[in-house]
Amino acid sequence: MYSCIFMQYVEDEWPLLVECIEKGVIPDVEDLGDLRAPLEEHFTPNPFRAAELREIGPPRIEGWAIRVWPDLKQFIGITGGQAAISVPKRHKVTHLLGPSVPIQSHGYGSAECGVAKPYHEGNPNTDFKVGFRDGVIEFLDVRSDEPSERVLSVWELAIGGHYEPVVTTRNGLWRYRLADVITVKGFAPDDGLPVINYLHRRDDSLGVAFGVSCTESQLTDAIISAAQRSIGQIVAFTIVLDDRDTPITYGYLVELAGDLREDARMATKQTFEHLITASDDYRLVVWQEYHKQKCERMNVTVGQVKVPVVVFDPATKEWLLERVVKEL
Repeated sequence: MYSCIFMQYVEDEWPLLVECIEKGVIPDVEDLGDLRAPLEEHFTPNPFRAAELREIGPPRIEGWAIRVWPDLKQFIGITGGQAAISVPKRHKVTHLLGPSVPIQSHGYGSAECGVAKPYHEGNPNTDFKVGFRDGVIEFLDVRSDEPSERVLSVWELAIGGHYEPVVTTRNGLWRYRLADVITVKGFAPDDGLPVINYLHRRDDSLGVAFGVSCTESQLTDAIISAAQRSIGQIVAFTIVLDDRDTPITYGYLVELAGDLREDARMATKQTFEHLITASDDYRLVVWQEYHKQKCERMNVTVGQVKVPVVVFDPATKEWLLERVVKEL
C-alpha cells in the first residue's frame, strides 16, 4: 500500500522531481533549515539522467520500474492485508514492476522480533519458515482447552494445527504474545523447522460469532474481487461484525478513490459467492444457518429438519437461490 502511495506522489510531482535531478537541488517542499546546505553537497546536476527520465515519463506504463532501474532484480515488501487492496492499476506495484521482477514478502513477525522468513521452497509470499535469529519462538494451541500457560515448542507442533506465536526477544528478554493465528503447513526437510501460514488475528470476534473464521486473506480476496467487478477503486477497508440482523455476517467498510459504481449493490452477492467458494467452513455455516432458520420458523428441533428434495416455499427458495455458487 505504501509503495502505491509513494508512486502516486512520484506521478503527481514528476516535473518537480526531474527538474531537481537536472539541477542537483533538493525541492523546496520541507523546511530543512540548516540541513539543506550539507545535504545538497551530495547532489550534483545530472541533465543526462533528467533527459532519460523525461523520455520514460511518470509511473504509469507496465514495467516502468525496469526502465527507470534496469538492474532491479526483486521487490521486497508487504504483500498481504491492506497492501493488497485494489488501487488504480497504473499504481499497482505488480503493474509498475512488470512480469520480470518477482515480489517477495519481507517476512513475518513484529517490530521487536522476527518470527519467520519467506520459505523459497514453497510460495515465498505466503509460506514462512520459523527461525530463531531475533529471539525464541513458542506457540499456544488456539484450539486447546488447556490453560494459556501451556506453551509449545516447535517440535510439539502438528501439521494443520492453529497456533498463536509467543516471542521472547534477545534484546532485553521481553516475552509477549502476538495475538495472531498461524497454521502449520509442514516442516522443512533440511532442518525440521515448521513452515507456517498466517491466518488472522486471534481476537477476531467474527470467528466467535460464526463458530468458524475465514482467513484474512480470504476476506481480502473477496473484497478485492467485488471491487474490481462492481464497487470501484478501493483506497482502504476494514471488516466489522454486522449483527444488525440475522444471520450475523461480515461487514466491509470501504474508502473509495472515486465515485461508487452504479452496480455496487452486486458487491454483497459477489463477496458472499467468493467466500462460500473459498472456505469450506464458511459453506458449512451457511447450511447450519439454513437448519437454524427452519427450526425457528417451524418451532421444531434440529433433528427434524431436512433439506427437502423439492422446495415449494417461496421464502426458502429465495434464501437458497441467494447462496448458489454456480449455475450450470
